[in-house]
Amino acid sequence: MARLTLENLPSLVSLVLFFLLHFSHHVASDSTDEANALLKWAASLQNQEQFNLSSWPLLPTNATNSKPKTSPCTWLGIYCNRGERLFRLNLTNAGLNGMLHDLSFSSFPDLEFIDFSYNGLFGTIPLEITQLSKLRYLELSNNQLSGIIPSRIGLLTNLEILHLAENQLNGSIPEEIGDLTNLVELFMDTNRLEGSIPFTFGNLTKLTALFMYQNQLSGSIPSEIGNLKSLNWLSLFGNNLSGPIPKSLSGLSSLTVLHLYRNQLSGSIPEELGNLMSISDLELGVNQLNGSIPSSLGNLSKLQWLNLRANQLSGSIPASMGNLSELQWLNLRANQLSGSIPASMGNLSELQHLILSSNQLSGSIPASLITGALLCMLVVLFFRFQARKRGSKREVEMNSEGLLATSIFDGKTLYKEIIQATKNFHDMHCIGEGGFGKVYKAELPSGNTLAVKKFHSLNQDTEVEMNNMLDQRLSPPTHEVEDKLAFTVTLAFSCIRMNPQSRPAMQFVSQLL
Repeated sequence: MARLTLENLPSLVSLVLFFLLHFSHHVASDSTDEANALLKWAASLQNQEQFNLSSWPLLPTNATNSKPKTSPCTWLGIYCNRGERLFRLNLTNAGLNGMLHDLSFSSFPDLEFIDFSYNGLFGTIPLEITQLSKLRYLELSNNQLSGIIPSRIGLLTNLEILHLAENQLNGSIPEEIGDLTNLVELFMDTNRLEGSIPFTFGNLTKLTALFMYQNQLSGSIPSEIGNLKSLNWLSLFGNNLSGPIPKSLSGLSSLTVLHLYRNQLSGSIPEELGNLMSISDLELGVNQLNGSIPSSLGNLSKLQWLNLRANQLSGSIPASMGNLSELQWLNLRANQLSGSIPASMGNLSELQHLILSSNQLSGSIPASLITGALLCMLVVLFFRFQARKRGSKREVEMNSEGLLATSIFDGKTLYKEIIQATKNFHDMHCIGEGGFGKVYKAELPSGNTLAVKKFHSLNQDTEVEMNNMLDQRLSPPTHEVEDKLAFTVTLAFSCIRMNPQSRPAMQFVSQLL
């Protein structure tokens, strides 16, 4: 066994110094390669004067292998590991306008995190990005990327976050995405994707959020989606999906939001959806669903938002709806529902918006639905929907044609403006009296004119007849106007939900209007 002596100590020190110098040279070389790759890409981008990358040095003209004066680890949006290798690239909202193909991703083998969201990047997703075997986070949302999603994206098996939303991606969704079994979030909404949802998505058992809304997807919802036991949010609205709602969705025990509206789904609403005990937002409106409303929906004790509008639902409203103690919004309009409103719905103390129009309901409204307060505001707004094309946009103008009535249970600002405009409901602003109270004219600071009905105080056991609720001097709205008004108000309230993530994208709203 060799022993350390004074004679061989110099050679050992020399060997250590050799390795240290070699390693430091290797690190410096790698750092230079990464810096040059970044600077060459930056030089290829457009509108460079608008970059938010003030700490990045400029690449000398015609430079091919120059050495930057500073380490890229000190540049804005660049994060390095202990070996001074770039592992995190965060350039969100940096004013970038160009293509990803000009960035040499092979120069960053340690890269784990990419965020290029909210820029002006265009072109296709480069295949080279699929070579980043350590990548865990890929955020490319809110750009102008086009073309297909490369099937080789399935090679990124460490990926946990994949956000491709709000681009112009087209083609079908590659089934290889089902190989990304570590995915936690998958956002592909607001693109031009078509074809069916791959059944391989059933392999993504760690997924908590799946957003594919506002595309051109068709076919049925694969039953394998029911395997995603960790899923909190499933949003597929605004596609061309058809067929029945899979009963297997009832196995999504962690689901809080289910958005399937504005598709072509058919068949009945599965009774099994009553097992989604964590759900707070259930929206199945504007489909072709038929049959009755399942009484099992009354089991959804955490439900706050239920939208079943514009289907072909028939039968009566189940009395079990009165069990939804957290319900704030209920929209059942434009179906074929019949019978009376269940008295049990008077138990819905949190209910703020109830839309039952365009059905075949009869009988009376339980007074407890109106509120226990001394007055309830029935705000009547006058609109004229006149669509005028200006480029690709449409405008909605207000005038005195058409009628909308909506109960206001919140909105302190609006309430104060009405009180001021009517001088606390002074008779000088009274323009008439209906069956249950006086009607006042309120001219708001915004320029809008409202007709406000102040209801007489009601005892809890009093019932209000469903007819003669509107000012009879006004022409009743046509079905077309009524549909437009109800849809617009529903959309407006969707835009002011408490949870920002449950609000529709502004691009989606502008397309609808």
